[in-house]
Amino acid sequence: MIVSLTKKLQLYRKQLHDQNAASRQQAAQHLNSAEHESETDQEIQKAAKQLGAELCRFEDQYVLVHSELLPINLKIGPYLIRDLFPLVNAWQSACEKHPLSAKGLHAEDLLFFDTETTGLGSGTGQMIFLIGMARLTRNGLELSQYLLPGPGHEAAFYDAFLTDCRSLKNLVTFNGKAFDWPRVKTRHQFVRDQVPKLPSFGHFDLLHASRRLWKKRLESVRLQTVENEILSMGRKADVPGKMAPFLYFQFLKHPDADLVKGIMEHNREDVLTLISLYIHLSNKILNRVEADPEEQYEIARWDEQIGDREHAQKLWKELIPKKSPYQSKAKWRLAELYKREGEYLTSLDLFKSALCDSGDDQVPLCIETAKLLEHQFKDYTHALYYTKQALEYFYQRHPNDLDSVRKKEVEYLKRLNRLDQRIGNNS
Repeated sequence: MIVSLTKKLQLYRKQLHDQNAASRQQAAQHLNSAEHESETDQEIQKAAKQLGAELCRFEDQYVLVHSELLPINLKIGPYLIRDLFPLVNAWQSACEKHPLSAKGLHAEDLLFFDTETTGLGSGTGQMIFLIGMARLTRNGLELSQYLLPGPGHEAAFYDAFLTDCRSLKNLVTFNGKAFDWPRVKTRHQFVRDQVPKLPSFGHFDLLHASRRLWKKRLESVRLQTVENEILSMGRKADVPGKMAPFLYFQFLKHPDADLVKGIMEHNREDVLTLISLYIHLSNKILNRVEADPEEQYEIARWDEQIGDREHAQKLWKELIPKKSPYQSKAKWRLAELYKREGEYLTSLDLFKSALCDSGDDQVPLCIETAKLLEHQFKDYTHALYYTKQALEYFYQRHPNDLDSVRKKEVEYLKRLNRLDQRIGNNS
């Protein structure tokens, strides 16, 4: 079918009209988008000003950076910021194997670090939206906070943080090994071609140290619990951690400084608490402040595990004259240490002494005493006596737990039979 020239012209005009309409629509959408971005930029700039933050640009992205310089005489809980200097010096003559040892470091090498995230999950969908860090200088404590203004600005976010901290050597965190730093590594992967590499930091995780010393006395070993119960610090008003993601998402929709001001203050307090907590834990470990019997016992256990037996031995000896629930436990630990070193008579005396003081540990102490008498002193008669004592104590403690009794009965009866045979053979 031949189409007339008139119809072809009409068809061409219609196509041209449709194309122009589509172009106008795209231009309008682009203009609206540009206007929206401009409006958002203005809101972000206003929020930055209200937060006392600088808007730092990186290519076509930006990040809000709040910085302040705190005097070294500022008190955080029971300590001054400047107490970090003599503390780090004290570590120079202590055991370098200790997980909190700052041997070989200066106070200025430490980076006190905490993050706020959009969720507690470990997936790539969880973002870090706030990083807080503090570093010591001779002029004072430099505290910086980096706020992510939106998902499309992570390159600016990490560039600012990594540029500022690249000269530092050691992180100080609370659960940072398991939570904060792995999430930094995950998110860094998305922008690694645009920003500096992650430094190879050392890491002091104060959660593990706090658990060792205080898990028995605290309901939960959370940073704020330690802050309140151990450091005697309190916060007048604080944004609950579970509210932070919700408030941040609201901020993304409407960049109002009041939505994130409380989160930033919470993060700031967490970072400052890390400084006080690191000083306090180190002072306890280095015996620069008095440790109570429970703390002293746990510090000694920690020393033994890292191979500092000399210091562990010293602490357990100091615990033995003190009346406390850890007096018998200290004798037991010291007895085991002497046994490993081949000082069997001293070890035996300590096991027997611990057995006299012990409350709940008679069964294992009797067995340890029996083992030492049997294998090192060949005193089968007394070894038999302590094995019978162990079985008797066990029956008293587990009168109704038949399964446990039967399992232990088999173990102890084998020992009794073996000792009976040896006594008979000697006779």
